[in-house]
Amino acid sequence: MAVVVLLVALGALVVGQTGCSPVQGQLGSSQGDETTVSVSGTGAVSAEPDRVVVRLGVETRADAANEALSQNSEQMQAVVDALTEAGIPAEDIQTQAVRLEPEYESPEREPGQVQQRQLMGYLASNIVEASSDDLGGIGTLLDTAVQAGANRVEGIRFEVSNPSEVLTQAREIAWQDAEQKAQQLADLAGAELGDVLSINESTRGPRPVYLRGAVEQEAAAPVEPGTESIEVDLQVTWALQ
Repeated sequence: MAVVVLLVALGALVVGQTGCSPVQGQLGSSQGDETTVSVSGTGAVSAEPDRVVVRLGVETRADAANEALSQNSEQMQAVVDALTEAGIPAEDIQTQAVRLEPEYESPEREPGQVQQRQLMGYLASNIVEASSDDLGGIGTLLDTAVQAGANRVEGIRFEVSNPSEVLTQAREIAWQDAEQKAQQLADLAGAELGDVLSINESTRGPRPVYLRGAVEQEAAAPVEPGTESIEVDLQVTWALQ
């Protein structure tokens, strides 16, 4: 039996908090003679973050590897001590990466000569993540870390500590969006919605705010958390009767 596919693109519909989205779906035969309709639904809910995670670190350079590591350890310990004194519990400060690598300088090459790299020293780096529920104090926290010796700020991200409730709301909106689209397509085809045959879900949460690079020994710029959008996308297939 030939498979009949009907694509329908209608005007925008406003569903819950999804905003304006075109109705898109597919009618066809998925198994045997069973006719199906497959649609996508999106639900987005805004939430205010209640936790901030800062990824920062220390870089040190020295002629010898052990000297670079020793200086780095001493400087990072000062940063960790400053963070704990500022009210960050020790269990909320976690080491993410420790690296030691040689640094070379490539001299200018004369015509006909083989270029040889010259060892200039070693670079040691130590990166930690510190989390806090004091969103209003993030600027002070960064300044404290910088003043204590942190010279890298690699990223800041805001989190919703308990996102399950927000995800539930977004999922309900996405389902309503998908069901309304499927019902409209079924009506246009002169059919009725039957059983749900498949559901696929994907979610999108807040993205980190990146501030990569070295930082100066001065007060850190204020960072505002604002609101974050948590989105759920559903791909749903119904049988048509």
